Amino acid sequence: MIKVPDDRILALPYDDHYAGLQDEVFLPLRGRHKRDWFSKHAYLCLPLVIGNQYGFAVKSLHHATFLWNGGPEPSDTTITVHNTDEAAAFGGLQLLASQFGLGIVTVQTAFALRTPPEINLMTLQPPNQFIDGLQNLTGVVEADNLRRDFTFNLKITRPNFPIEIKVGDLLSAVMPIPRGFVERFELVDAYEALSPDTVALEQQTARDFGREREEVDAKNKRGVGRRYFKGEDVYGQRFEHSHQQVLTAPGATRRTRKPRS
Repeated sequence: MIKVPDDRILALPYDDHYAGLQDEVFLPLRGRHKRDWFSKHAYLCLPLVIGNQYGFAVKSLHHATFLWNGGPEPSDTTITVHNTDEAAAFGGLQLLASQFGLGIVTVQTAFALRTPPEINLMTLQPPNQFIDGLQNLTGVVEADNLRRDFTFNLKITRPNFPIEIKVGDLLSAVMPIPRGFVERFELVDAYEALSPDTVALEQQTARDFGREREEVDAKNKRGVGRRYFKGEDVYGQRFEHSHQQVLTAPGATRRTRKPRS
């Protein structure tokens, strides 16, 4: 087995014909916080801005139309490629097919993605990026163990509705996540872990936040106070834990607000 560095995802080409072409297919979302459909107000929401930048997107190399008649067979979905000359030129770098039926379009690339030990890749919708009538199937792949490529699968959600994709559209995405991390957590009643006094304090803090948003923030420019962005609670106290306001490039020092001392 190969050893993948801790901070890398390797794009292993199917053969050397595709070596070095991974950037034609995959787009790191770090630093790409803008979305065409966002209003100016949306950019004031730090969770959305950070979320926009998570993972690696799969770019479309095709100008194509998908049409599903609602049936269960692969033949019930048609894929019409319009940029046939370009598609022929890049060959198997990215393929579109109806393989599984049920209105599913499969996207296959010429790369196997390999991760460091114990790191999975989750396939998912490109964060806050949408194509009407098309939804990603979420899958979790042990990309440290799998010694081949895997596919990205898109579910057509509107029968008899032509879905057009263009070159450069973001079709899918992958996000690295430690194996065994998600299932460690259980959603429980707060009273199982906190004292009644602590619960009451947190409840009051939440009510004070709501009151500030309604009575104070509404009078501010753009109607927001940006407590969360600044890393403080409703009383002006710094967050107890580190606070991330931007995503940094690989190898750079992570820019976060330090926790209070």
